Amino acid sequence: MNRITLSLVSLSAVLLAACAREPAPPPEPVGAHYHLLAVWGESGREPGQFDGVQGLVVDAQGQVYVADAENCRVQVFTNAGEFLRMWGKCGERRGEFLKPVDVAVGRGGEVLVVDFMLDRVQVFDREGNFLRQWGRSGKRNGEFSAPVGVAVDSEGNVYVTDFYNHRVQKFSSQGKFLAAWGVDGGAEGQLHYPGKLTVAADGNIYVADAHNYRVQKFDSEGKFLATWGTSGTWQGQFQDPTDLVVDRNGNLHVADSGNFRVQWLDAEGNYLAEWAVPESAGPKFQSPQALALDAEGLLYVSDAANNRIYKLEAVTGRQE
Repeated sequence: MNRITLSLVSLSAVLLAACAREPAPPPEPVGAHYHLLAVWGESGREPGQFDGVQGLVVDAQGQVYVADAENCRVQVFTNAGEFLRMWGKCGERRGEFLKPVDVAVGRGGEVLVVDFMLDRVQVFDREGNFLRQWGRSGKRNGEFSAPVGVAVDSEGNVYVTDFYNHRVQKFSSQGKFLAAWGVDGGAEGQLHYPGKLTVAADGNIYVADAHNYRVQKFDSEGKFLATWGTSGTWQGQFQDPTDLVVDRNGNLHVADSGNFRVQWLDAEGNYLAEWAVPESAGPKFQSPQALALDAEGLLYVSDAANNRIYKLEAVTGRQE
């Protein structure tokens, strides 16, 4: 064997050895980023399937309650996506729904559901047994025109975003009207077709002011505190933000529906990171609608068009 033949043989051996090695995993991103932990759900009417999945919330036991809007029901899962139970059917009687779009859990574990079509709030126990309701169609205090969001503070007060009335209403846990704020407009404290809302640990209220393409912050009595965001596709800008949550560090996670992504902002509204479903992992976000946090700080995202729920971890540095 001459030297040229020996060299070719040696080169082939090196290449074969290289091909046999496992490819190196891609490096984890440095700095703030989201890490996908789980995905569940698909289109349909069977348990664990959705039709227009909307709001969701995680209770103290780690169970995930989901407003399955077009199926007129609430479904409950473990935090790993295992189906547990469901209740509701299409109708206008107590315990029935026409379009449940958001869900919250009260201090005693009661489950509150707002119905976009029936203009009411219904309250259930954890097993889905009807307890009480309030609300009717209209513009007066305690009336609704398409409620889309519901949240509960540490004292049990209930906050509801009233979509076509461009306002937030506050109630006692029993449904007694307490306060309202917001009128149609784009100035500070005004709302234009608001989406969902959340209550932070300090009691302040954050509202996804969807068609003003911004987030607004109020105290629990409706006093305007801050706003950030403009219309656009750049970092920190929004196209129809539909929901938001505030984590234990005061950071915000926003469902930026029209931009098919979730954005992560600090307490001052500065951009930290974003997440969208990559093409390689399946269909991209078509309509990320709602967000929820569990006790561990893990984030749950509902995607109405894909009828899926994504579970994410918000990571502040390189993963070990």
